[in-house]
Amino acid sequence: MSIPSSLTHFAASVSILLSTAPVAMADTVHLKNGDSLSGRLISYEGDVCVFSASYGTGLNIPGPDIASLQTDHDYEVRFKNGELASGRLMSNGATLTLLTSTTFGEVEVRMTEIQALTRSFVEERNPEAEDVPAEYGERTEQPPLDFLVGSTVLLGPGEYEFDMGLVYKQSRRQHNLFDVGYFQKSSYSARVIQFEPTLRAGLFDRLEGHLAVPFTYTSVEDVSSNEYVSTTGAWDLADIGFGVQYQWLDETSAHPALSFTFDIGAPTGRKRYNDAANRWKDPLNNGSGHWNVAPGIAWVRSTDPAILFGGLSYQHFFKSTIDGYAVKPGWALRSYLGAGFALNEKLSIGARFSYSYSANLKADRQIIKGTDIDPADLAFNLSYRLRDDWVVSPQIMLGLNDDAGPASMSLNLKRQFN
Repeated sequence: MSIPSSLTHFAASVSILLSTAPVAMADTVHLKNGDSLSGRLISYEGDVCVFSASYGTGLNIPGPDIASLQTDHDYEVRFKNGELASGRLMSNGATLTLLTSTTFGEVEVRMTEIQALTRSFVEERNPEAEDVPAEYGERTEQPPLDFLVGSTVLLGPGEYEFDMGLVYKQSRRQHNLFDVGYFQKSSYSARVIQFEPTLRAGLFDRLEGHLAVPFTYTSVEDVSSNEYVSTTGAWDLADIGFGVQYQWLDETSAHPALSFTFDIGAPTGRKRYNDAANRWKDPLNNGSGHWNVAPGIAWVRSTDPAILFGGLSYQHFFKSTIDGYAVKPGWALRSYLGAGFALNEKLSIGARFSYSYSANLKADRQIIKGTDIDPADLAFNLSYRLRDDWVVSPQIMLGLNDDAGPASMSLNLKRQFN
């Protein structure tokens, strides 16, 4: 399979952008295994460093695993021999920690010699500057991390968000009909607009739930020539989806964050198995026609300056009667891998590769050969914080094989409530 040159140029541009992306978070931990983590230092005491990753989870990092530490604020440093010093920690070459203070200047410190770090809040305050807004580029809030939705729990108890998603995809093919007229065409086109409002909520500590109620408008045109044109279109409710995600393990220096997912699909959409004469109406289908469940596992790993994520799920469909046939779709195994970057407090970008395999379906207990599919696609998304609680996220999804279908564009507008 060849990749179009335009896609190659696009991927190259994204790579250049990612390689030069600034890190939005302030503090940095360099580990002895070569990994680097960007985030916020919460505490350091008794050879245990508690560090907040870019997506808000707390990591417990053993002190002996840390090669160097860099902070953007002053800390009081208490050494194991009882001495005290104050200043800012700087990392030199990711293997050496320097303490910069007004009293001692710049001195080298070993992480194994530190007993505790305490943030210094003694700063001169300028009353006239209290109402001055933050400078551009100064961190005021967590960056939007929409590329992690579904890969980890992002909402705490009592927090919820409403996501208004809009997706557009189009498929078209045509060829000339010189035998019936020089300008005559045979063409087939299908356009789908999907509105997918989704509610996500933090149910309990480490537990998040979601409910999606999508609607679609589909228009189809089948042209044999100017004399034979068939068109149809319809608004329909698609399959309603809901589920939960449980954060099982927080990320540490030894393993990524792990969470369990469980999704349920309800057959509220349209599903028909059209005969040969009406096969051109197939795009009107916007549902599976079957109840289905999908347990899975997802992981997230921070490695400066990127956040890596992925997931694997198994989808099981239940038998149903459609158009007089007892139909049971084959099981499906779905997987994805991705990477995201928080560029600053307002902007993040992400990319995801997805691959799945669906086995052959059964009709009246007979396996229908050739109905298995294995779509693969590549998605790029950008998230921008419009205001404190509003985030807009455009996305482009490219099908990498015939089973993946046409490319699609989507736009999500999300409002968070606390």
